[in-house]
Amino acid sequence: MRSRIHTWGWETLDFLFPPRCAGCDKWGERYCASCQEQTKIISSSICQVCGEPHPGAISLVCQRCQTTEIFYINLRSWAYFEGPIQKAIHKLKYKRDLGLGEKLALPLVNLLQVNNWDIDLITAVPLDAARKRDRGFNQSLCLARPLAWKTGLPVVASIIKRIRKTKSQVGLSLEERKINVTGAFLAEKKLAKGKSILVIDDVVTTGSTINSCAEALMKAEASKVYGITLARSTRL
Repeated sequence: MRSRIHTWGWETLDFLFPPRCAGCDKWGERYCASCQEQTKIISSSICQVCGEPHPGAISLVCQRCQTTEIFYINLRSWAYFEGPIQKAIHKLKYKRDLGLGEKLALPLVNLLQVNNWDIDLITAVPLDAARKRDRGFNQSLCLARPLAWKTGLPVVASIIKRIRKTKSQVGLSLEERKINVTGAFLAEKKLAKGKSILVIDDVVTTGSTINSCAEALMKAEASKVYGITLARSTRL
C-alpha cells in the first residue's frame, strides 16, 4: 500500500508539473526511455563477490577480493557510472530531485529479485551529520526506501551510524579509500543481531564503504550482509 501511495504521489506531481529528464534534460519524464536505453548495464562477467566486471577473467573471484577481508556476501550494481545515469545520480545528490529515487529504484528491484537473496531488512549507507545537514537528505536512502516498499521489506535507516567524519572518496587510491572509512561506522546490535541485511548506496568504486558498513553490521552480530548500488565507477 505504501509503495502505491508513494508512486501515485510522484506520478500526480509529475502530471501537474512535468519534469525534465535527469539524463538528457528533455521534458516529460524523470529518466526517459531513451536514456534508459543508453544506460550501460553491467551484464558481462563479474567477480562473484564484489560484482566488479572483469570480462575474460579465468577466476570467478577478483584479485582484490582474494587478498582483502570482505565482510559482505555479495555486492552487485546495476549500471556503469557514465553517460545518462551519471548525470541522473548527480541530479539526485546535488540538485535535490528526490522524485528520481522512485524512478531509479525500479532497476534495483529487478536486481534484488534476480539475485534471490534471503533478506530481512534494507538500510542505506549513512551520511555524516554535517553532510546530511548541508544536503538535507541521504540520496542512498532515497533509493532504499522505494526499493523496500516495492519488495515488502522493512527499511531501517538507523541501524548503521557514521561515527566519524570521513573525506570524500573521490580521488583517493584504493588503500586511501580503505583507510578513510575504516572504523567509520557503528551498527545497532539490537536491530542487527541475527538479521540478513541489504545495504544500499548510490555508487561503488572499490567497495570499501559498503565493506566497512558490513564489518560494523557483522560486529553487531548480523547473520549476513549484502550490498546493492545503482552504479559502479571503474575509475579511481
